[in-house]
Amino acid sequence: MMYADKTVSCVGICQSPMLSIETEMETLDTGQILQITTDKSDLVETVRSWAGENGHVIEEELVASGVTTLIVRKGAAATAEAT
Repeated sequence: MMYADKTVSCVGICQSPMLSIETEMETLDTGQILQITTDKSDLVETVRSWAGENGHVIEEELVASGVTTLIVRKGAAATAEAT
């Protein structure tokens, strides 16, 4: 598994998971890695579409014991809007 610059765990009770994910991603530089773990398949789908819409790349997707780990590399497209 790749090294992650930041991690967000959304296993079990997780309030506003996408808010947490977006907030953490905003603190990263282009090309850095955010690792997201979740046991909810609907959140996996949401992260996939969010990454696609925002220019991020899902480098790895691993499933073990019902928990999905997503390794997401921050894309350049997202930083253009933040300036």
